[in-house]
Amino acid sequence: MCYENLYTGAMGPSSSLESFLLFLWISGICGGLAQAQLMKKDNCTNYELVIERVFSVPGDAAMLYSTLLSPHVFNFTAVPFNITWFSAKTGQEMRNETGRILVLQETLWFLNTTLDDDGEYLAIVRTPSQCYMQTAKLVMDQPVAGECGRPRKDSRNVGTNVVCRLSDYIHKLKTYGMNVSVSWYKGCVLIPDTSGRHTVRGGNYMVKAEGSGAYTCTLTFTLDGATRSVSETINATVTEQHFLPPQIHEPENEIIKAAKGSNFTKRCLVFVPGAGKHFVDVIWLDKNKVMFDSEPSDRIYTSALRKRTQDEPKGEWLELLLNFSELRQEDFYLNYTCRVFNYQGNSERYFTLLPTDPNIILPIGLVFGGVTVLFVISVIVYYIFRIDIVLCFRRAFPVLYTNKDLDGKLYDAYVAYPSPGAFGFSEEVEKFALQTLPEVLEQACGYKLFIAGRDCLPGQAIVDSVDENLQASRRVLLLYTASTFIKKRHTSSTSSNNNNITKISEEVDKIESRTSEGNGSVGFGGDDKAFSDARQHLECVASMNRALLEGSLKVILVELEEITPAQLALFPESVRHLRKKQGAVCWWKSLRTRQKWRTWREDEERRGKDSQVSPSLSPSSRFWKEIRYHMPVRGKRAAYPEKTALLNL
Repeated sequence: MCYENLYTGAMGPSSSLESFLLFLWISGICGGLAQAQLMKKDNCTNYELVIERVFSVPGDAAMLYSTLLSPHVFNFTAVPFNITWFSAKTGQEMRNETGRILVLQETLWFLNTTLDDDGEYLAIVRTPSQCYMQTAKLVMDQPVAGECGRPRKDSRNVGTNVVCRLSDYIHKLKTYGMNVSVSWYKGCVLIPDTSGRHTVRGGNYMVKAEGSGAYTCTLTFTLDGATRSVSETINATVTEQHFLPPQIHEPENEIIKAAKGSNFTKRCLVFVPGAGKHFVDVIWLDKNKVMFDSEPSDRIYTSALRKRTQDEPKGEWLELLLNFSELRQEDFYLNYTCRVFNYQGNSERYFTLLPTDPNIILPIGLVFGGVTVLFVISVIVYYIFRIDIVLCFRRAFPVLYTNKDLDGKLYDAYVAYPSPGAFGFSEEVEKFALQTLPEVLEQACGYKLFIAGRDCLPGQAIVDSVDENLQASRRVLLLYTASTFIKKRHTSSTSSNNNNITKISEEVDKIESRTSEGNGSVGFGGDDKAFSDARQHLECVASMNRALLEGSLKVILVELEEITPAQLALFPESVRHLRKKQGAVCWWKSLRTRQKWRTWREDEERRGKDSQVSPSLSPSSRFWKEIRYHMPVRGKRAAYPEKTALLNL
């Protein structure tokens, strides 16, 4: 060694002091060189000196501890490694020595220390690819003569209890499976463990304080086959303070729901009742694993402990936040526990994090809104295209409708129009009633019509003819122009229908009696006009009576000319009421303008009967669709053998 050739001859007192100082200087140089050689040789990453030094006295045990086995250094649970301890003073590896030295991974035990053990010791961890080094320092003190306890004392203000500061020793020995015992002394007097004076809380060994003074805790254990001890002295100053066990106000053993992907914060709110300085630890746990991360860069982290005092009731509030920068699926369905403990006791509370319930308001709102919009659109579409929809449905599903041939009616519609000689008569009206209607409704659509000028039985009374054929018809097609009802305004009120029918019947009887006195036939003199007016009036009144009062017959108003409001005011009240209630099917609209009407007539006259059918005669035109819409449903009926379809559409 470097100091083996040191001159040791006889010297005076002054020479002896100089020799001792030279020895220390040379030892320091040699130790530094040895440490430098180790670092250079292994090229290790140096984690410098462990902050906390270990103090001991000769004869006590001492434990040096390296923090290299930490996930912050390397993944020691997955990467193979070996650890070696060296003396920085000598550069020699520390090996097991029975009763003296024991190397257990990251700990170096001195089971029986001496003054020569004072110095720094290097822990070197080697992996297949890396090397790490850390220094721990052992300081040896001489006991003070006549004084009990350790020469170095830890001064503390205490309340009711004094805590032993050897928790690192106790924890490490328990990991080895060793039993330990702690004895307490005040000064040189042993404090017996009676009346609960010795207590253990949260792994901390403590004794009830009995005034200020030096309290020494001595830890006794068995290691490497020998019983050893280590002591720690606390110079305790008892202050006037009292504390009750901490009270957790939040969380409240509750269930909290949060949205996945959102940030979330929950606080642990603790009240520590009492006065003076207290020692309270507040931690968050997940699956009984302490959550130490306190960096905001971590997805889950805790804040710094916040404190604030309160006078009434006297105490201190503590707040520790648990933060989630982003909630993930694995964060749900777990209990997050806030645990609080001090020397007076401990408590804990938790909250369970669950995902929020699905937001059904938005889907329900969307569905309701969609249904509403669909309903509105459907109503609008039906209002615009209801005639086409109904006709299409009748054509597609005729079996859903009753066969009208079995209801005892002979005709689908009774055609009432101004007869020749009656007011409102014109050739266009007669042509429409006797030619256009049969051509489309009978030949193309298969309906059966009763037309007074075509289907009346010879010699039949007008009243009987009108009454019987109206009763045998399912509908009444009431054809009118602007001048049809002008002269007979007094017939407009449905409240006097029966009286009107009686008067008309009397007029008809007079006409028929005159014709019977003559040649037995009805002529076209002055009585012919009365005859036509009477029939027209009877048809109108009888049909309105059945439609408005009895409700046994449906009247379809067919408007052949455009009616002005002034002309409409001259119509019978019953016709105006029915027109307002159900509307009228307007033939004039299908022609658009009177010029089209005249053009159509001229084209018809030029082409003659063999010409193609005008678009106005097509059953698929708007006018005829409206007529068919109001006509009785044909159902599944047998076609009339004498009828053939005029158009293939």
